[in-house]
Amino acid sequence: MSVVAARKYPDKLVFASDSIRVSGYLKETHRVTGDERGKLFEVNNMIIGSVGYIMELSFMQIFARNHSPASPTVEAVLDFMVEFYSWAKGKDDSFGRKNEYLLGIEDEIFRVCDSYLVEKINEFGAIGAGEHFALTAMYLDKSPQEAIEIANKLCVYCSDPINVITKALD
Repeated sequence: MSVVAARKYPDKLVFASDSIRVSGYLKETHRVTGDERGKLFEVNNMIIGSVGYIMELSFMQIFARNHSPASPTVEAVLDFMVEFYSWAKGKDDSFGRKNEYLLGIEDEIFRVCDSYLVEKINEFGAIGAGEHFALTAMYLDKSPQEAIEIANKLCVYCSDPINVITKALD
């Protein structure tokens, strides 16, 4: 469920996400308040967006406070994810690798899916239930925010409010 989209521009990285929260058959999006970003956040000079289980996302938020990839490369991001999964399993032995991620590191965007598949995104990417709607929108030159707006309208597993993080590039 959910959707996160990101686009690399010559002068900035832009990430956007929806805010749906689901517990069983209950949509709890109404509980999102104020500056709460949920599945999209900035920490330790990174932008991280994730879809999947809140437990895994919460662990990532804690882990990323004082861990980051050594460099903006596929190999370094893979090493970061392997370290994260090991750390999380040490905290809770029932931990499973279920989430997908979009990571903004320096001037690069990476997609992590299927646990250990790390891909560098050269232009735009999206993850989650609304991924295909968001990718189509960005293919048609829409911004990540517009892509999330479209996904929210067309996908029953995506919902407002929309969160956006923009990082200027040097």
